[in-house]
Amino acid sequence: MIPVEQAAEDGLNVHRFTVVLLSLSFLLATGCTGLTNYAKVTEQARFSISQGRFEDALTAFPDKYARGKDEVLVRLERATLLQLMGKYDESSREFQLGAAKIREYEEKAVISASRATSQLGSLLLNEQVRPYEGEDFEKILIHAFGAVNYLMTGDLEGARVEIRNAYQRQNELKERHEKALEKAEKESRGTNWQDSFQKADSDRYRELKSKAGDINSIYQNAFAYYISSLVYELGGEEDEAYIDLKKGIEAAPWSKSIRKDLIRLSRRLGRGEDTEQWQEAFGKLEDECGKGLDIFVIFQHGVAPVKEELSFPVPLSRGGLSFASLPVYRFVPSSVRAAELVYEDRVTETSLVSDTDAIASRNLLDQFPVLFAKQVARSYFKARMTSKLSKEYGAIGAITGTIAAAITERADLRAWASLPKEIQVVREFVPESTKKIVVRGTPSTHAKVIDIPEGTRHLIVFCRDTEAGLSIQTKAY
Repeated sequence: MIPVEQAAEDGLNVHRFTVVLLSLSFLLATGCTGLTNYAKVTEQARFSISQGRFEDALTAFPDKYARGKDEVLVRLERATLLQLMGKYDESSREFQLGAAKIREYEEKAVISASRATSQLGSLLLNEQVRPYEGEDFEKILIHAFGAVNYLMTGDLEGARVEIRNAYQRQNELKERHEKALEKAEKESRGTNWQDSFQKADSDRYRELKSKAGDINSIYQNAFAYYISSLVYELGGEEDEAYIDLKKGIEAAPWSKSIRKDLIRLSRRLGRGEDTEQWQEAFGKLEDECGKGLDIFVIFQHGVAPVKEELSFPVPLSRGGLSFASLPVYRFVPSSVRAAELVYEDRVTETSLVSDTDAIASRNLLDQFPVLFAKQVARSYFKARMTSKLSKEYGAIGAITGTIAAAITERADLRAWASLPKEIQVVREFVPESTKKIVVRGTPSTHAKVIDIPEGTRHLIVFCRDTEAGLSIQTKAY
């Protein structure tokens, strides 16, 4: 972020500034229209997903749209939809291209931060017109879903690469975010985003806080850890699998599936003290011995929350008011609570490992100080420049600066729209003689019978619930 006073006093030409402001005003006005159109596209795509029409949803994101500032978003949408269609190789390609573009943006940001501080554009442009590089939790999920793609094609080595990438990204992003928070605190000029937010919409603030719930850090993703543990166990690396299960329970202490696997693996590895610890914490769970045919179900339902704009006044420390526009979430309810795995006369229910509403809320609350500090910096800069324009051109200059400032302060409402509301899992060891299992949503009546191929030792079931029923893909090992 550019220091405001220095940028304003570095010999900027007022006439040049006026031309830039007018040009940007036009570009930003047309950019807002583009973002409105993008919102409409994703709205239609989300509806198609809810109806189980993944191919129709994919037509909203053709490859030719994966260009410009929305390239990452289009890649992520395409990757998710191709995965739901069972086109795992194509999905992996899209995830890889999206991840590579994010890396490119991040590296450019580092280079830009080291340049001279007199760059005008970064103070005038808001988050809305910048290339979308993904939220931090989205960057981690890219690799978790990438690992699923490789699992579903039987490529354990490819899955290992993705889980290593997930580890690396969690650590990198956490460190980068901590540095951004330190910088934001210094540059926020004594303003308090929480006070301003609560005064503007206390209900929204409380809702975000409530949704974030027990998510202490988005940089510990239980779904990524659980997929990682599965990959390691399938590859015979049980010690590594156990380590990741312990990380997973820290991120999702409520997950019954992770609890059961912790007890099972600790017992299998001969770690009696650990087994006693887990049983004392979670109770003695049924079927924790891990004998028989291994069934691992990944169940998704609902749709991710939608970003909306919240604008509110922010008092400046030197007097006067500015206006901030920050994204907030609208949460989309789902009629589905969980899924059930049914075999013989037994029923086992999935448990939550990734709540997109909660993770997105925590991510947004964590990002607010940074977003707010950027807006405060822009507000001070624009106020100084508008004052210069007023002195140079009178009323016309003042109006020009005011209009440009108003147009540029818009919240970025882009988000990975095809993510599910929740990801749940269940892992069950059924008798080796089992020939069929049933997966069904609850309380809905959607259900599918799955035939188990002869000789199967491990069966992965990947499914998403829609109004048209369950979409299911399987992979036998």
